[in-house]
Amino acid sequence: MNVLLLTWEFPPNKVGGIGSHCYDLSRELTSMGHEVDVITYGEQESEEETDGVRVHRVPSTWAPDTISWAMFLGHRMEKKAIEINKERKIEVLHAHDWMTVPGAVGIKKMLGVPMAFTIHSTEAGRNGVYSEYSRMINDLEWYGTYEANEIITVGRDFSEEIKSRFHPPAEKVHYIPNGMDLKRYDEATRNTKRSDYAGDWEKIVFFAGRMVRQKGVEHLIDAVPNVLKEHRDAKFVLAGGGNLDEYRAIAAHKGVSDKTYFLGQVDEQMIFSLFKIADVSVAPSVYEPFGIVALESFAGETPMVASSVGGFKETVKHEWSGLHTYPANSQSIADQLNRVLSDEKWGSWMGRNGRKDTEENYRWDKIAAYTTGVYGRAMELW
Repeated sequence: MNVLLLTWEFPPNKVGGIGSHCYDLSRELTSMGHEVDVITYGEQESEEETDGVRVHRVPSTWAPDTISWAMFLGHRMEKKAIEINKERKIEVLHAHDWMTVPGAVGIKKMLGVPMAFTIHSTEAGRNGVYSEYSRMINDLEWYGTYEANEIITVGRDFSEEIKSRFHPPAEKVHYIPNGMDLKRYDEATRNTKRSDYAGDWEKIVFFAGRMVRQKGVEHLIDAVPNVLKEHRDAKFVLAGGGNLDEYRAIAAHKGVSDKTYFLGQVDEQMIFSLFKIADVSVAPSVYEPFGIVALESFAGETPMVASSVGGFKETVKHEWSGLHTYPANSQSIADQLNRVLSDEKWGSWMGRNGRKDTEENYRWDKIAAYTTGVYGRAMELW
């Protein structure tokens, strides 16, 4: 089938997990024999082909806010979709995240094609709906679920959130998890080493994610002194863009600046390398519909300490591939990190279990097959 995929981020333009998800999904769909076009944001209009996937980048424009930016991007996506449809008739449209909703709905109506919509998180979960601006984003998320013929969610608990918040017909909602390309992970160039951050006698605790409150970074920093009480040999490496100055200031206030390294935004190769050299990874999120970092950690056979929220309830199996903490609880984070750091053999065992679970349950060939099933349902009912 001819699939058109819309996403506002796609490698190398990558902010969060959506870019990785769309990259891997589109490649796997192509390997299955489907024709896949991706329309995404780019600073300039361009086209490229990667592993058989045709990627069309279209610019947006300066805008006073993200909603306005997304509306203009949607207009450019519509124009590009019309051009693509002239060359090969689009059979199904797959939109990702609220920022593609304006363009996706326009394409659906203009070209008369069924629409699948993957919702990766909600404004209510990320920031709360407390202002006119956040209500507009919330309404765009609702509009996407309303106009979509089929809805895909990346977490089991998250499916229930979507049903209760936006009230779509239950039969229209499908849970399909994220996946992990283990081959790409294993073949990644290791561009950092343990000695860059720690001595042979020291332990590395690694965090990967945006430096925002949703990711619970402040709770992790609050936990550092209590970890250091038991493990003076621990070093904390944090990778991700965002409010670095704010979190550096919190670390300084806690007196742990010498034990915390804020790397800022780094590329995927570096992220993979850091997971491979870490003794334990940590994900203290207060909201996380899926959390692909768990699979990235397990790919490197590194155990994870993660909040018992959303997708982490599924991906991190307590005391088997990692440990759960109470959300937004720095003492709980410290306690569980100390448990892992106190027993290296147990940590290694959990990391190996995580790798095995990822190999068995989060392969992209399975996920792509489930996704094409949703496409087929959308086309059949169209």
